[in-house]
Amino acid sequence: MNKAKALKIFKALGEETRFLIIEQLLKNEMCACEIPLNIDRTQSNTSMHLAKLQDLGFITSKRNGKSIVYSIADEDIRTIMKLIKNK
Repeated sequence: MNKAKALKIFKALGEETRFLIIEQLLKNEMCACEIPLNIDRTQSNTSMHLAKLQDLGFITSKRNGKSIVYSIADEDIRTIMKLIKNK
């Protein structure tokens, strides 16, 4: 991972809601309707941050019936979060 990408990841994770979303998605892929309940945020606020994380390429989504399911798309996110959690 180059310096520019690392800075991009840290900048994204520096916002608490995005950090909490990533923490949840590291556990398992998750429906958009479940994430706000798990991180104690509004649906609107969560949706805005999900869109930002998706634009950055850190997460991906797929439609499952009427639901949208999100998951981690970038393995560098997993690596950085493992390093943070192990300290």
